[in-house]
Amino acid sequence: MVYGNLMASILALAATCAEAKGPVRVKRPAAKAPAAVVAVAALADGSTIRGELRTPRISGSTAFAKELSLDPAMVASLAFGGKKGCAKVELSNGDRFSMKIATGSFSLKSSIGMLEIPRDRLRSIEFSARRGADAAGGLVFHCTFDGENALAAPECGPAVKLECGSVVRGKGRSGGALFVPPGVAGAQVTFPAGTLGPEGRIEFWARLAGGKPEFESGGDPRFFVLSRPDGNEISHLEFASNDGCGDSGLSVHFCGQRTQTGKGFRNTMPYSAVFNGGDIGGWHRYEFAWSPARISIRLDGKEVCHADGPVDTGRLAGGVVMDIPLSRTRGRSHNNKAAFYMDDLKVWNTAKRRSGE
Repeated sequence: MVYGNLMASILALAATCAEAKGPVRVKRPAAKAPAAVVAVAALADGSTIRGELRTPRISGSTAFAKELSLDPAMVASLAFGGKKGCAKVELSNGDRFSMKIATGSFSLKSSIGMLEIPRDRLRSIEFSARRGADAAGGLVFHCTFDGENALAAPECGPAVKLECGSVVRGKGRSGGALFVPPGVAGAQVTFPAGTLGPEGRIEFWARLAGGKPEFESGGDPRFFVLSRPDGNEISHLEFASNDGCGDSGLSVHFCGQRTQTGKGFRNTMPYSAVFNGGDIGGWHRYEFAWSPARISIRLDGKEVCHADGPVDTGRLAGGVVMDIPLSRTRGRSHNNKAAFYMDDLKVWNTAKRRSGE
């Protein structure tokens, strides 16, 4: 088994603690806000229970540590089977190992009250850390796509509805990612009225998975569509050799304004023209921001295009549906021609970037 950097750290800690005859305690790096951990427990009788985990540590032993103590916030899942108390452990960064679980039960604050679920009644249990909205910084949504539990309980904001996409562990920048094949609705997020307003920002990491060097006209790929609850489209962000208005490149249409990285149109266009020689198949950071007087696109931290002028942001007031990359009921399959992975999706109700972002 090949271990990542975290596993190397665990082994080093194990060697140190073996001399001191103490348990190896592995913690997540300190977060800006304390993380609540949401758990989904699948029981041996077929029941499923969801709630906030109140068990502070998961303890047990492994081949590399006689005593190991894990912070649940860094664990993606435990799958029990075979010998009593033995579980396949998957961490949120994709590392996997076997562990004999010493923790006798798991405490969950569920919709029906506090529950103490015995370890021997579990088939599996999935975890997702949730820190809540960052009111001061304007963060209203953040999903890591580290597992289906991360969709049900994002780090902050409303739940993600999985359509025809899939969550693939170990394929993200760290942990999991949302994979969307061509021509299908991947996932959907519904923002209630008042969540998004005159200023905002959508930020995510994406990796193209089609393997082709050029993109065509419209949706190659299209990353998302924003619509009002009545289905009226507000915005979309895509690669297009012809954006429908005679221009090309990485393009966004939003509330009566549009901007794109290229001028003029053609049948096909190389991705390298947008990435400026960067790795076409690698991870890239996309960011779209709006205000009443301006829209802009940033790629890998650098602004690549913008448009100044009136922006009808009032269209956001009644609530917004975000389809990744298109709606199952309203979308057309040709609106997304290329497969892609998406990771670490964030939505803000401010267009301003904080120091260090």
